[in-house]
Amino acid sequence: MKTNLLKVTKLTLITLSFIASTLSISKAQKLNDVQEGSVWASAIKVDGKHNDWENNFKALNKSTNLTYTLANDAKNLYLAIQSKDVTNNNKIMLGGITLTVNPTGKKNDKEGFKVIYPVIARRRPGGAPGGGAPAGVRMQGGPNGGFSRFQDMSPMQRDSMQRAFARMQLAGAKEIKVFGFKDIPDSLISIYNEYSIRTMASISDEGVFMYELSVPFALLEMSLDEPKEFSYNVKLNGLQINFGGFSGGARPGGPIGGGGGGQGPVVVLRMEGSGAGGPVGSFNFQDLITPTDFWGKYILTKQN
Repeated sequence: MKTNLLKVTKLTLITLSFIASTLSISKAQKLNDVQEGSVWASAIKVDGKHNDWENNFKALNKSTNLTYTLANDAKNLYLAIQSKDVTNNNKIMLGGITLTVNPTGKKNDKEGFKVIYPVIARRRPGGAPGGGAPAGVRMQGGPNGGFSRFQDMSPMQRDSMQRAFARMQLAGAKEIKVFGFKDIPDSLISIYNEYSIRTMASISDEGVFMYELSVPFALLEMSLDEPKEFSYNVKLNGLQINFGGFSGGARPGGPIGGGGGGQGPVVVLRMEGSGAGGPVGSFNFQDLITPTDFWGKYILTKQN
């Protein structure tokens, strides 16, 4: 009797576990590719963590592989993003995320307000800022060097190393790129700026990239009193390389820049194959340099 009871208990636990897993998968499958509807944001603290959102995101976009929510409160527009893919995370670290907001509702990123973050400083070989490869990349054309050591690591060691370097670089990412704002020159501004644009990102112990951004309505020329539908674009910029014209004399098959100045790499890469489109270490180089994006529509909502 006791044995049968234990069997029934185990079977019940397995069944409950299966149901919970199925519900979780079902919920993930029901997420739209682009968010539908508006979301009221309550007591949001922009800290690069998702405690305020309770991991209840509104869309999972296939083009960018991002889970996200766009929301607003009485004064600000918010964007919360989550990325669980390693290549995607490195792509973000190499080129940042651009949010473009176009109050006219047009899908035209040239007319909108742009905010780019994170902005990882680039350094010239030898440590001088301004040129060379974007911080976070060292690409080697030969079989020796750091790439070999990277390849000798176990997958767990590689992931741990990449998370550590990514966290270090995020800690040093103290600037935001802004374009198109009436009262702000197109430039780099501090993350601690006087315009109340707030953004922060982090990497969890599980390797999940978490991003938050808030922008005041006043800067976006919007009003909660007269809300109108606007368009928005989220873009993963990726690594931008101009072979031949890139600082440091980069060329296909050769070393790209320096990335010096004490900033460690997010990934240590070596170009392989017959061209820049071939695989690079554990990643596909084409994925890292190809921008991906999507457009959506949103209208500001008031608290119920």
